[in-house]
Amino acid sequence: MSDSGTLGTESPVESASFQEQAAHYEALVETMKERAAEVRKGGGKEKLDREHERGKLTARERIEYLVDDPAAFGELGLFAGYEMYEDEGGCPAGGTVMGLGPVSGQECMIVANDATVKAGAWFPITAKKNLRAQNIALENHVPIIYLVDSAGVYLPMQDEIFPDEDDFGRIFRNNAKLSSKGIPQISAIMGSCVAGGAYLPIMSDEAIIVEDTGSVFLAGPYLVKAAIGEDVEKDELGGATTHSEISGVVDHKVEDDEAALDKIRSIVDHSGPVERFGYARKEPVEPAYPADELYGLFPAEGNAQYDMREILARIVDAESWTEYKEGYGRTLLTGYARIDGWNVGVVANQRAVVRNRTDLDSKGEIQVGGVIYADAADKAARFIMNCNQKEIPIVFFQDVTGFMVGKRAEQGGIIKDGAKMVNAVSNSTVPKLTVVVGNSYGAGNYAMCGRAYDPRLVLAWPTAKIAVMGGTQASKVLKQIKVRQLEKQGKELSTEDEQELLSKIQNRYEEQTTPYYAAARLWVDALIDPHDTREWLARGLDMVDHNPTLERFNPGVIQT
Repeated sequence: MSDSGTLGTESPVESASFQEQAAHYEALVETMKERAAEVRKGGGKEKLDREHERGKLTARERIEYLVDDPAAFGELGLFAGYEMYEDEGGCPAGGTVMGLGPVSGQECMIVANDATVKAGAWFPITAKKNLRAQNIALENHVPIIYLVDSAGVYLPMQDEIFPDEDDFGRIFRNNAKLSSKGIPQISAIMGSCVAGGAYLPIMSDEAIIVEDTGSVFLAGPYLVKAAIGEDVEKDELGGATTHSEISGVVDHKVEDDEAALDKIRSIVDHSGPVERFGYARKEPVEPAYPADELYGLFPAEGNAQYDMREILARIVDAESWTEYKEGYGRTLLTGYARIDGWNVGVVANQRAVVRNRTDLDSKGEIQVGGVIYADAADKAARFIMNCNQKEIPIVFFQDVTGFMVGKRAEQGGIIKDGAKMVNAVSNSTVPKLTVVVGNSYGAGNYAMCGRAYDPRLVLAWPTAKIAVMGGTQASKVLKQIKVRQLEKQGKELSTEDEQELLSKIQNRYEEQTTPYYAAARLWVDALIDPHDTREWLARGLDMVDHNPTLERFNPGVIQT
């Protein structure tokens, strides 16, 4: 066992396997960056140029102008909608740019409609992305800024975006909830703002409108004509002068985009004191080993073994690691550490093969890395309770293929111990952050604080795979189901036909487990370069500290 505080070893950087793995991972990151650059083009150069011709900044230019330091803007949901709406011409980044950035020294959530993508119209994923932005603001008490420029709901898909609890209308409900909690909301109407979407900026604390380009109304001129037969011009109906001098709907009228963004900065600058919870933090210390070694430490194959301690050693502060129950439940690592000075609890899947002691005389049974066994689940549940008792945030590192199965596991009560861990994660009230570094399968995703378990931030590496089970197992099961269906229809498949069917199923399943598929559906908040993991977690830990309240931890009935 290692001494308390020490974690990791020197990397074999000169070895062929290390260099091969590093080259493989570097290629994955390069692909991710290329795809990200393509997404950031929005609707393309022609539409970007058209915005400039209209005297408008683009969504990304607005954010760059607004934040104190463009390099400090942490974009979330970049791959939202990725390859999801090909028949509709695509919806890059879900038609919205969203992320965290400092404005007048205050960390803020910023949401900007991208008018180059279908005139900023709302697709189903656009609503989901905006709701995620509001939830982050609600959970962490960070101000939220809306840069509104949208034609409203994308009508061809209105049935998928309008009425449900996670659809468009929930946004205005959240406006009201944010306001009731005293979380600042500031809106700038920098283009179209129509129909139900008109409520978003007007339900904010303060609303700004840009002269000539900004407009806000429940129904545009054409709809007014159709509904009541009235002829009215756009500016008279909902222009800047109408709403700043006649209706009083907006609070500030400005001449251009830059003036609107300057006004937002001034409003934020005149805010009251920022309350914090005060989670424990000491002077940050760099990790014991450099983050640029992470590429070479992570295996190219998703089922290969590696020591998660080596990964953690390149993320957490040096000499800050205190492991909890090191000799017990070894397929999970639990321990206290610091990340950029912040005290945290760490729950991480151990991917190395380990031995579990069953008695004092034997060497114990071999346990497969990445699988959660009963003893590991038992350990994790108790550790999570300890973190709540100590009031420290928890960081989960996922590379999990699921819970152990089979007669021995079932008779040993794996469901009971797994339920105990899921209960502890579900009822945990301290902030939780999750990093998916590799596999995230089945109930392992749940127990390790997947999206459904309220992590404040979910980050994923390019090697992340999220699915109900691994591709090989799932494909074989799906093939067996299909073969039986065909047999019932009186059809028999040759060995070659079965292999072709299996290949098709495997290809489709593998496509659905890529990190891009997960990011497109906002199962994760951001795909990140492993080198940036510590920076992202530090930002997340600072963000969660903005919420000065913490509910009492009450795990309810625990299976024992």
